[in-house]
Amino acid sequence: MKNLIDKVFLLNRTTGEFETAELFHGIDETNLSHIEGRWRPMFELRREQARASGQTMADINAEDGHWNWGRKALAAISDPFLYDIFALECGGNTQALLLTCKGSTDCFSRHPEHPKADMIYVEFLATAPWNRPRLVKEPTYKGAGRVLIGTAVSLSIEEELGGRLGLHSLPGAEDFYRDAIGMTDLGVDKDGPHQGLRYFELPESQVADFLTTQH
Repeated sequence: MKNLIDKVFLLNRTTGEFETAELFHGIDETNLSHIEGRWRPMFELRREQARASGQTMADINAEDGHWNWGRKALAAISDPFLYDIFALECGGNTQALLLTCKGSTDCFSRHPEHPKADMIYVEFLATAPWNRPRLVKEPTYKGAGRVLIGTAVSLSIEEELGGRLGLHSLPGAEDFYRDAIGMTDLGVDKDGPHQGLRYFELPESQVADFLTTQH
């Protein structure tokens, strides 16, 4: 089931105007058709171009282009007490997707301010390819990723977890989480299921700053 939970604003980089976007809890067949019919062809085209020019997927900000959002949606539907999935829509397109978890072994803080405290873990976050610097010359919308991080923070607050959240970043998105969002960089996992990925947290002490900072 897909429910409208909020209306937010995204900056249209082309017009310089803010546009109203709709934030949904849950996704449907329309979102999945956007992923397969609009997102994936752009990712595949840029992947071929990158290979031809010797670039990596991190270089073009497309490391997640292979993610199967249909499978992720099924996981969320199958275990709604563990997972939440969100879709951000604007201009007749799916602009970003988010999958969070609130009960796995990843949902315990590593931050020195509150070690082992419960938190929300961001399993997957992806923005549409046309919104990504480095992937396209002129990205369409700005702010979709930040809106969904804010959604995860709000979920953490609703669950009485103080806004705390954590995630493992793909290499090409590290600067976004560190610099644009202001999360704490807690280093690269040396082993385990996220081996080689850098881990970030938004501790409770940084939540207010995140919620009041405008970008």
